[in-house]
Amino acid sequence: RRTASMHYKGQTFELTVAAPEGTINAAALDMLAENFHREHETVYGHRASDDEPVELVTVRLLARGEPERAMEPCVPPSDSPTEGTDTRRAYFGQGSGWLNAVLYSRADLSEMRQGPCIVEEYDSTCVIPPGWNAELDEHGNVVVTVFKA
Repeated sequence: RRTASMHYKGQTFELTVAAPEGTINAAALDMLAENFHREHETVYGHRASDDEPVELVTVRLLARGEPERAMEPCVPPSDSPTEGTDTRRAYFGQGSGWLNAVLYSRADLSEMRQGPCIVEEYDSTCVIPPGWNAELDEHGNVVVTVFKA
């Protein structure tokens, strides 16, 4: 599904509208502009004339690439494991409140770990809430699932 954020030229605020599927050509841009005019009328109760310039601010899409060959399973990263000896206080919403979350490295997820825990890496942090598990799949992705008793 594709969406686009648009506004009338000179406006500060955008509206998000559905973008047509397929190739983006003149007809698709005309349809996008019409979608914007209709949404503007729905939200604000009026629309500008069809010749009023609209600006495309952002296009969002969901894409999936299919590799030419299947991905090879990989060995989990071998950074220095933390073995879950450190904890950090983290807030998990009104239902759970503040809890001690065990700190893990990505390498520690070669075994399933149960939340609450925090997986720290040099470029990201994954927070695993209570009642959820985290582990690495065969490609090294962090997979988070609801705990099954």
